[in-house]
Amino acid sequence: MREIETLVRRYLAIRYAISGSYDDAEGAIYYLSDVTGEQILWKAIRTPAGYRHDIPIPWERRINSYKLSPTGYIAFSTDVDGDERWSIYIARGNTIKLVSGEDGTINNLGEWSPSGRYLSYSSNSRNGVDFDLYVYDIHTGKTSKILENDGLLSPSRWISDGELLAVKIYTYQDTDILLIRRSDGSTINLTKHSGEAHNRSPIPIDDRFFIFITNDGEEFTGIAIYDLEKKSWRYIVKESWDVELIDYRSGVLAYVVNEDGSSVFKLYTLGDGSSIEVLRLWGTIDDIDLFSGGALLSINSPKHGQEIFIADFSGLLERVTYSPKIGISEESFISPERFAYRSFDGLEIHGLLYKPSMISREPRPAVIYLHGGPESQERVVFNRIHQALLSLGIAIATPNYRGSSGYGKSFIHLDDVDKRINAVHDVYYAVEHLSKKGEIDPNRLCVMGGSYGGYLTLMMLSIYPDMWRCGVEIVGIVNLITFIRNTGAWRRRYRDSRVRGIPRFTGISCLS
Repeated sequence: MREIETLVRRYLAIRYAISGSYDDAEGAIYYLSDVTGEQILWKAIRTPAGYRHDIPIPWERRINSYKLSPTGYIAFSTDVDGDERWSIYIARGNTIKLVSGEDGTINNLGEWSPSGRYLSYSSNSRNGVDFDLYVYDIHTGKTSKILENDGLLSPSRWISDGELLAVKIYTYQDTDILLIRRSDGSTINLTKHSGEAHNRSPIPIDDRFFIFITNDGEEFTGIAIYDLEKKSWRYIVKESWDVELIDYRSGVLAYVVNEDGSSVFKLYTLGDGSSIEVLRLWGTIDDIDLFSGGALLSINSPKHGQEIFIADFSGLLERVTYSPKIGISEESFISPERFAYRSFDGLEIHGLLYKPSMISREPRPAVIYLHGGPESQERVVFNRIHQALLSLGIAIATPNYRGSSGYGKSFIHLDDVDKRINAVHDVYYAVEHLSKKGEIDPNRLCVMGGSYGGYLTLMMLSIYPDMWRCGVEIVGIVNLITFIRNTGAWRRRYRDSRVRGIPRFTGISCLS
């Protein structure tokens, strides 16, 4: 047992590098890494021998996000001991100044204006619930509240120093893009729509046009271009899967498609409307930043974990970071394979199956791992727990049951309200499918999940108790009343809309 504990500790201690940004002015690559034990900001400079990595600002607390200004400043958000009450600072060299926070409020970092004079952010400092829009003026050192808002608001790119774009969040699947004037806070809803639509990630092309991600009128998110003069928009890219990331530079639009859990990197040329595939990964691209020499990609893959890469437009990858693996070889990491099956009502469900590398003539013991959300998705990414279990000869099966994202707008709502029980049955049919194929041993099964996945874990143990040898529930939703009562006030309305459909079943009472 001590050997197993030591092995698991090694996997849990594996480090990562994420959120890469390229600084054209100094040719430096910035990223976040927990190599010191805390997620902080790092900088990589190319040298004849490779890359030299250093810490650009003297800061030891966790950094959640950062933005590089065109004038050499770095804005970043940070919390205390993981409390997620983000404060915002700006730094240049060894000089660091507080912009907002350190008082129990939550402050979400926005973007620098084109000149680098203004920094946007949202904060719930007014009442602890609603996030208003603020702008910090680096010349005067003063902050102005631009817009008093109801609910969540995410400041995005600036069109000019006088106007910026922001995303208004009604639910996690229904959003709008707002145009806000800095001088007086006057606001125009640019994507007013009927029904449900996800409008996000606006990026200005010039002072008249911007591109953004939307699924208005469609099952999957695509890319649209907005004409501010005509106050109208049209799709320029549609895919058969969700477009999840975009970036733009000098007439070239880069975008990432979530194709059944893995990423495809593509380029679209605005001039002739042509699109080409650059890179197809067995992993995910979590961030993309175009620069003059190509694209900086933050890639998460079961093959190597979370690392920073440079990609040219021919698809050639250069690795920038090599995070410590704490005595474990990357060659031992195991990638999953896809599987699909029909549930009780004929609905096709997709999933990922990880098989241990050890040779065995018998079906493997397995963990059925259930993701949270519920509007989340099991992706082709590096998971420390998965890899630790695989090293012990245990298979991992991860179904994307109904209610998961990535399979269209309608699929997300197939478990709403009284249909929530159907996601439980989807898990049962995943086990039945893999057992009949001989991929897993039906007599040696564990069910495991966190948050909404924890709720599903408890439901599986309650409704199908004879199926499992054990279950591991992690911060699962057990009692809706205490769950809503104890959650943060600013999150309550959004969490209520996501979990109000979890019903009460014999064996587990979610409401009492």
